[in-house]
Amino acid sequence: MVLGKGKAQAGFTLVELLSVMAILGILAGLVAGPVTGLGSRGQSTRLDGDRDGIRKAANAFNLEAFPEAYPVLEVSEGVTGNVSGIKEIDFKKGLPQDPNKNFVPNFLVKLPDSSALVSWRIDENSGNVFFAQDGSALIKPSNNRLDISATTSTPSATSDYVLELSMAKDEAAPEIMVIKIPAGYTLGGGFADANTVVGVLTATLDTDNQVDAGQTITFGGVMVVVDSDTWALVIDYNDYATTGTSTADIKTDNEAVRVHTIEVVRPSSDSAGTLTIDFERGSDTEGNQATEVWNLTLLGEMTKKLSGTFTLPSSTTSTSSGDASGIQAATDVTTSGFTVNAGGGTNVTTITTATLTANPSTSAVYRWAAEEPTSISPVVGTTEFFSDVPGTQGVLIK
Repeated sequence: MVLGKGKAQAGFTLVELLSVMAILGILAGLVAGPVTGLGSRGQSTRLDGDRDGIRKAANAFNLEAFPEAYPVLEVSEGVTGNVSGIKEIDFKKGLPQDPNKNFVPNFLVKLPDSSALVSWRIDENSGNVFFAQDGSALIKPSNNRLDISATTSTPSATSDYVLELSMAKDEAAPEIMVIKIPAGYTLGGGFADANTVVGVLTATLDTDNQVDAGQTITFGGVMVVVDSDTWALVIDYNDYATTGTSTADIKTDNEAVRVHTIEVVRPSSDSAGTLTIDFERGSDTEGNQATEVWNLTLLGEMTKKLSGTFTLPSSTTSTSSGDASGIQAATDVTTSGFTVNAGGGTNVTTITTATLTANPSTSAVYRWAAEEPTSISPVVGTTEFFSDVPGTQGVLIK
């Protein structure tokens, strides 16, 4: 009797081998993704992971090491653009040994690969670790807070919306902000004439400003249509409404009027839209120079148009403090909030009312969202690193 007679011999078919090789190739690609191509989601995940690892190592080091100091590059006091307590991590810095202790922990057992691509920073006051553009000023990352709300507690079909952006002094200034408008909203104005008013800005510099220290300064601007997919937020910084005792300009004369470009992707019933604001920073420094709050009102209805002597500047133009011939003529705005009027002025005319922002018809909480890179955010190649902007960005539609 022969055991196993008629039983097939064990082994793999060619099809099976090819299938395994294909699967291994896919897995290899998934593993390689995070370490190649800085713009990929995998690389962003790697940076986030490095940040968490460095933060934990920094906290452990500070608790166990002697001296109780982070291994950082020292920055001389008073250096322009640097903030006290913000230091650059020096992964190779040697620390003195305490003769009374036998153990000084390593800051990191292995240097992160990302240290060759970005500059790792630490806030010694809080232990917060973050990465920034190599060579940029040692200032805190942007903590801009964006609150989005309707102007009425129960939004009507065409309510105005306020985008309130709060910026702290000595933090990284915004450069680009992408605001997502949830699916279900309708954003008109695509066929509106150029210079049609679609929004109004009221902004305040707090008492820590360098223009008139101890006093608040209110200035503003208007958001107008350029073409179907582009708007412009035009601000005459030196034509401000209120100030204290000083008549000093907020900006230099040749940069007083600035055009912040807004690219528009309109939402639909099943897809979100975006407003991408590209801030014109001119020669401003990387950090915010004062505590600053912007209230940008996105209108529910378009009723006015800038006309007459008004033309949309293609670049910065000269104007001086209190100059009524700036973007807002004295008869066209109220000094309490830069509300665009059409009565008695020469720069504003009334147009046939048209819907700009229409609420969704379905009752729900609609989640807006915003993200941005800042003036210190790293750029490697053509990749910019965006981070979420915290704040209240949900609107209840009943």
